[in-house]
Amino acid sequence: MKIILKEYLASLKERGDLDKSVLPNLLSEIGLRVLNTPMIGTRQNGVDIAAVGKVKGADKHRYLYLFCIKAGNISRSDWSTGIQAVRPELDEIRDVYLRSNIAREYADLPIKICLCCGGELEETALMNWAGYTDQYTTEKISYEEWNGDRLADLMMRCLLARELLEEEPRRNFQKAVAMVNEPNACYEYTRAFLGNLLREEHESKKDQLLKLRQSFICLHAVIAWAIEAKNLESAYKVSEIGMLFCWNTIRKREQKKRPTKHDNSLMFILDQFLKLYLMASEMYFEKTAYAYGDTPHALSVAVRSREPVDVNLAMFELLGRLAIRGIWTDLFSRGLPDADPHFLKSLEESTNRSLDTMVSVINSNPTLSSPIRDDHMIEIALVMYLSQLTQSESRFLPWLKSISHRTTFALITNSQYPTCLSDYADLLAHPESPEQSYLDEACVGSILYPYVYFWMQYMANEKDTAEFTGRLMKKIPNCTHQAWFPDEDSDDLIWCGETYHGICVTDLSPHNGHEALVDTLNKSIEACTAITEISAVKAGLIPMFLTACRHYRLPIPPSFWFLRA
Repeated sequence: MKIILKEYLASLKERGDLDKSVLPNLLSEIGLRVLNTPMIGTRQNGVDIAAVGKVKGADKHRYLYLFCIKAGNISRSDWSTGIQAVRPELDEIRDVYLRSNIAREYADLPIKICLCCGGELEETALMNWAGYTDQYTTEKISYEEWNGDRLADLMMRCLLARELLEEEPRRNFQKAVAMVNEPNACYEYTRAFLGNLLREEHESKKDQLLKLRQSFICLHAVIAWAIEAKNLESAYKVSEIGMLFCWNTIRKREQKKRPTKHDNSLMFILDQFLKLYLMASEMYFEKTAYAYGDTPHALSVAVRSREPVDVNLAMFELLGRLAIRGIWTDLFSRGLPDADPHFLKSLEESTNRSLDTMVSVINSNPTLSSPIRDDHMIEIALVMYLSQLTQSESRFLPWLKSISHRTTFALITNSQYPTCLSDYADLLAHPESPEQSYLDEACVGSILYPYVYFWMQYMANEKDTAEFTGRLMKKIPNCTHQAWFPDEDSDDLIWCGETYHGICVTDLSPHNGHEALVDTLNKSIEACTAITEISAVKAGLIPMFLTACRHYRLPIPPSFWFLRA
């Protein structure tokens, strides 16, 4: 276990990984109170993190800890010059920080200046470090080296010790790390250890924070190893499930005008899970959709399968991931008015990039106009939801019109039309037969056709609409056209993957006409009010709910089909 942690720590970058993700959680758990973490664009005067308190099992008195953090190993060439230069920052701590940055309440505390790195202080730099610390150590100021070995020891002792981390989650974590090259296996083991740790009920608030920190450190380690192995599929999948499990753990906290220290700690950890997801998704898209979205058929060919079903499934998965990331960045760009303007601009640019990439991917991969699974309605609805948030529906209506034509034409020609069958073997064989009995089985119900028909008033003329409904009536007259709403149990079940909950509205046949469809939807929205009680929706985190719907293959409720009257 310690070897895994040491390798993980050595691979971390200073900015964003070691200083913002790992060390603050570790310091909080070993007994220190973190006073500040690094911010982009501000002068730090040599100190990346300041903390105060006593390290459990090591300190007898309170100290003010000042951390100078570096990535990987520190060599002699890093001592005085280069990006990793150590001595200039240590000098800046003495000359500037100690004179002007220490609050009065900590002015009388003894000070420990800690050189922290994920790797080790190499032998060539040890003499420099020894000479420097010997020269500047005083009765009040002392120096310590916190290398990867010491950090791993602290993590083993205070976060992942056997008495704190039970055998089952420990074993599943180790298996997840070992299987980072197999995305499905890595995902299942990660989900297992998160399920072991992040139960809804905890013995105490302290226990809740400990389990969340353990989960984050373990998840971060799995993602770091996946990135090291260049398997970004694993990194993406586990970051998304981690975010959902984290929300499930903290969702029952009470909303208060004056949040407690515990509330702030919970929000800080949730923020870290969200940032981890955004980081993993950004890296994933940089290697996939952002890089090759403009090239015709490039992403389809990259699936490396001769089966059209494989290409279709992979492309819709990619499209859904793009849409959900865009929905998240749009929320943050609008919901953080006090954030740094440059940060807000980068979020807005990220949303626009998601939109542009979706358009490119759709235009470059024709399979996206012919969904093979009926529940690809989820991806289509997410794309249209983001387009409405950004007032760019016109960019996607031609695609939706193409779907309306191709899906019904496939019914007429008996050629891989959308089916509610989800088993992979069934999809490979689909359509097995042109007989009506098979059609009735393969299309026993549909969430796709009501959604497409709902949008046809904005993109199709009467002739196209009549053709659409006529084909459905001719080929699948017995299909139950439906929509899904969450019920009172959904908030307790959805976050960890339970799917047997919710309300099904069935009277949505396109044969009844658009007015009847809209009337039924409006009445259903008025009657099915449980969606307003979903914890994420109440907290203003609608993307969290939509992420859960996509992740666990639950239909997007009609409440999110159309945003403007």
